Amino acid sequence: MTLIDTLAQRMAAGPSIDAMESAAQTLSVHVLDTVGAWIAGRATREGRLLNGLRGEHAPFNSSTLDAVGLFTATARLTEVDDIHMASCTTPGALVVMTALTLAANLPRDWLGQARFAEAVHVGYEVMTGLGEAVSGPKILHQGVWPSLLLAPVTAAAVTAKLLNLDAERTAHALAIALTSSNGRPGGNASAGVASVRGTSARWLLFGMAARTGCAAAMSAAAGFTGDRGLLENDQASPMRGLTLCHERIARILQGRPAILGASIKPYCAAKHNIAAMFGFRQLLDQGIDHESLTAVRVRLPPSHANMVAHYDVEISRLSRVTSCAYNLALVGVMPDELLDVERAQAHRGVEMTRLADKVEVLADEHLQAATPHAYPAVVELLIGERIIASQTIIHAWGDPQRPFRIDEARQKFRRLSRDLLEPSTALEIENLCLEVADSAHARASVWNHLVDIDRRESERDSLQLTHPRN
Repeated sequence: MTLIDTLAQRMAAGPSIDAMESAAQTLSVHVLDTVGAWIAGRATREGRLLNGLRGEHAPFNSSTLDAVGLFTATARLTEVDDIHMASCTTPGALVVMTALTLAANLPRDWLGQARFAEAVHVGYEVMTGLGEAVSGPKILHQGVWPSLLLAPVTAAAVTAKLLNLDAERTAHALAIALTSSNGRPGGNASAGVASVRGTSARWLLFGMAARTGCAAAMSAAAGFTGDRGLLENDQASPMRGLTLCHERIARILQGRPAILGASIKPYCAAKHNIAAMFGFRQLLDQGIDHESLTAVRVRLPPSHANMVAHYDVEISRLSRVTSCAYNLALVGVMPDELLDVERAQAHRGVEMTRLADKVEVLADEHLQAATPHAYPAVVELLIGERIIASQTIIHAWGDPQRPFRIDEARQKFRRLSRDLLEPSTALEIENLCLEVADSAHARASVWNHLVDIDRRESERDSLQLTHPRN
């Protein structure tokens, strides 16, 4: 029996009842978090450009598969979606949006009562388990984006579970999807192609990969077959050139649910910055005035420091998301902007610039040992040569060890949807998201709201094109 066969059998059986019950509240929080990310992302310039690819003679149309691609890409572009540190993958944008899109568009009688929640669990398990198996945090810094690499097979897993495919058809779905795996978006994957001016195709590639994975599962359901021995053959494997831990794959869907190990981001920033931002906030909350400081020293694991120690924030939106100095300056000077996913231009006020210039990012080998299960930071505040305060953060706010409570997830959702939705509409979507796992009505209602938002944004985009500003 091949690895793919073993995984397919586990997927067909589904997660245990105990696993589902232990993670029920967490699943609801991640659904709410992902929907909030999509709402915010749809209103951004990049969201408008993505969805402008839809039309009669455009690359995307109104099909369900195209909706999967665009909705997944739109949620992911925000950089406020969830992340699983040990695998360095971002499962929520793909898993939740794929499951929501398909569940709302498949015939009602196709989905059993627990199928949606099972599909979400399976998606998180596959992306994070395979992400750990290929050493996601390591390959990220070698130009491979783990989430993109695993997007097709993860979308295939979610789709296969929603379609209730048996183990054999599921294995073929995974095998077909795996042949489409390509985790190289071009440029510097670890910095989000931050050095490229213009609109990166990064999110588009992610959405297209999700679409491909759904099509793979649907093709398997129709009788098409794939090479179920792909992962056994190093020469033919789509993971060629990567070290693949077979033992980790064999543990997928065994033990603690993967969704319980995923982190939620409290800010729009690269996860590698979150601990430093959280620690800096704690120090400022002690009454320390950042204007009195001579320097803010941030110690990070070397692999993380190499990614975020720049201040090239004029280049692109992603450069502003990844810069540690820029994001610490936001914490101190403009905290209300921490969940602004647009990041349309760099804030260059005197206070922002002064504080950012004080930030020094250093590589600290001692912190590397905590990775990849944690993304730690040490923040030191200096006056002259003297350290007046310091904070060591191993687990930041939003990590499994310091999880978002439901009220905190609600607050984040309200901030993301603020000024985009009427408060009553936002509250209705918020409440529905927390019921999605157990209610077909809630799933359909959330989807209808998202379609309405999408239509309104499209109409607004059309008006702007028809009546451009002078």
